[in-house]
Amino acid sequence: MTAEVPSDAGSSGAAHKLQNLKKIFNPKSVAIVGASSEPGKIGYQILNNVIQNGFKGKVYPINKKAPEILGVKCYPNLAECPTDVDFAVIAVPAPMVEGVLKECGEKKVKGAVIITSGFSEIGRKKEEQALKDIADKYDIALFGPNTFGFVYTPSNLNASFGPQNVSPGKVAFISQSGALGISLMGWTMMEKIGLAAVVSLGNKVDIGEKELIEYFNDDPNVRVILIYMEGIKDGRQFMTTKVKKPIVIIKSGTSTRGAQAAASHTGSLSGSDSIYSAAFNQLGMIRTRTFSQAFATASILSLPEPKGEDTLIITNGGGIGVNATDECEEFGVKLIDDQTWLEEKFRPSMPEYGSTKNPIDVTGGGGKEGYKKAVRVALAEDRIHAVVVLYCETAVLDPVDVAKLIIDEYNAVKRNKPLIVTMVGGERSRQAIQTLNENQIPAMAEVRQAAIGLKALYNWKDISSRSKEKVKIPEAPAKALEVIERVRKEGRTFLLEHESREVLEACGVPMPKWGFATTADEAAGMAEKSQMYPVAMKIASVDIIHKSDVGGVILNIKNAEEMRAKFFQMMETVKKNAPKAKILGVNLCQMVDGVQCIVGMNKDPQFGPAVMFGMGGVLVEILKDVSFRIVPFSEGDAQRLVGEIKAKKLLDGYRGQGAHKESIIKTLMAVQKIAEHVKEVDINPLITNVAGSYAVDARIII
Repeated sequence: MTAEVPSDAGSSGAAHKLQNLKKIFNPKSVAIVGASSEPGKIGYQILNNVIQNGFKGKVYPINKKAPEILGVKCYPNLAECPTDVDFAVIAVPAPMVEGVLKECGEKKVKGAVIITSGFSEIGRKKEEQALKDIADKYDIALFGPNTFGFVYTPSNLNASFGPQNVSPGKVAFISQSGALGISLMGWTMMEKIGLAAVVSLGNKVDIGEKELIEYFNDDPNVRVILIYMEGIKDGRQFMTTKVKKPIVIIKSGTSTRGAQAAASHTGSLSGSDSIYSAAFNQLGMIRTRTFSQAFATASILSLPEPKGEDTLIITNGGGIGVNATDECEEFGVKLIDDQTWLEEKFRPSMPEYGSTKNPIDVTGGGGKEGYKKAVRVALAEDRIHAVVVLYCETAVLDPVDVAKLIIDEYNAVKRNKPLIVTMVGGERSRQAIQTLNENQIPAMAEVRQAAIGLKALYNWKDISSRSKEKVKIPEAPAKALEVIERVRKEGRTFLLEHESREVLEACGVPMPKWGFATTADEAAGMAEKSQMYPVAMKIASVDIIHKSDVGGVILNIKNAEEMRAKFFQMMETVKKNAPKAKILGVNLCQMVDGVQCIVGMNKDPQFGPAVMFGMGGVLVEILKDVSFRIVPFSEGDAQRLVGEIKAKKLLDGYRGQGAHKESIIKTLMAVQKIAEHVKEVDINPLITNVAGSYAVDARIII
């Protein structure tokens, strides 16, 4: 699902730039502007990487003083290059970058990467905007500035000053941080984790995550996209991203100080972390918290899609098998549990004292042959949809031998289902993990990573089946807009409760019986006529925000006689506690029982209107058990939102309590209708029971 918001995402310029990314990743010719003959210079390192990585196209070092570098003829400028230049790396001092980019435009270069720093990250925003203007004028797809370049293994192209010899794979890694990106490149090389691409985004003046996601959507060399992100400059645009392949996100800046650090580091904006999580969930992206978990999850997501949900664990140790079972249960990975069938299939592959319960324990005595037979059966049987192989290092069985037999068995069945390996031990186990990763079988040293990654693989199966239709922002009803406009003309920034109820009821928010009265007799008659009792009565005044503090709330009024008495009592108490307040009347609301929830809406600086749902009443500030969706969202998104909160069991029915989910979803969908017209909505509590849901209290700020 993608949100339909005003944008120029479909303009011809944007489309051309997406096409021009092909010239960056699959160029026939590359120019390195600022190539240097000094090994310590970045211009030397980039040229050396391009040459040493085996790029087959033409290479043009641009240097006015050197006749050649590393045996390659140099040219004084781009105009002197004898053929077209598809792609240019710009590594010159900041004051020269603008002129070089203009030369790229005049040479009709389709793509450029600006390595140079010293732009918006140090406050030079005008100079950076000038680069964007040139790129747009000449239709150049532009990375940076302030990047380390990129690597694309299918083209043997390493146009970066990062490490050489990146292992080929199916994961495209996109990093907003240059230094961290280089470090993780080195880490993946050490662990033998294969990558199709490594891209440094830097300041994202032109090409950002959205454009790269949509490019890699159609790249057959990429199966999974992994992104390290510090912030997004335009959240509304990001919400229009088309997601076709699994995307794993590491988002930093989750703390207040972390968010400030992210902004100062790259000049990007960092909004509320919960809103970012909402955006990722809504788009179908999978968020992880650690780098090792992110790469493990991405590797697992590159495996074949499981045909069902039954997972089998094979182990040589009971302890690690129990640990794996615990982790699978925590993350909702279903284990196949047909004991009779498992005994029949796996007993021949293990010693008598081995266990055929899932996990299948071939024991330390099963040896290499025991593993081989068990893995072969697991891969052959259609009833088993995913396989997790565990190994605890022993003195009698070399883990590298286990790794090799797993590779052979998996290749023999043409990798027909997901297979993940966890090995616990010393240096030999580390070597075995590297051997498996090198052969594109996800392997790791922690069972938890395997369980989280496998759950992500199952989640992706659900995500990929969601509707891809665009969701439009629903129109606000005329009656709701009339009330909002009237309040605005009066110079007020908030609606009174009865005005908020008028607006929300017009939008379709379910309400209990309610009314607004100015006299005791009117209040009693209204409650009697509507059969509203028992009733809550609350003072209505533009000068009183916290009604309880001044005696402006009375609950559980049972009849007309009590209503009149309580009305006069409230008026006397409020006038005593707030003598200057202008009292307009009272709000009446039928009291209902059920689970207290909250529905709210506010405006995020990056993403715009976001609707919140969670546990309400007095618990909302204590538990903070809430989640969000970015407007606009679909009914399916609303259903998933309700299922995300930690206390969702209360909504499913607990000790006689339950929820009316249809009316909760109706409320969430209804609040969207005024999201573009108000600043904030607060329905707290929204009380829900098996019969329905009711907005017991409501507040709107304009």
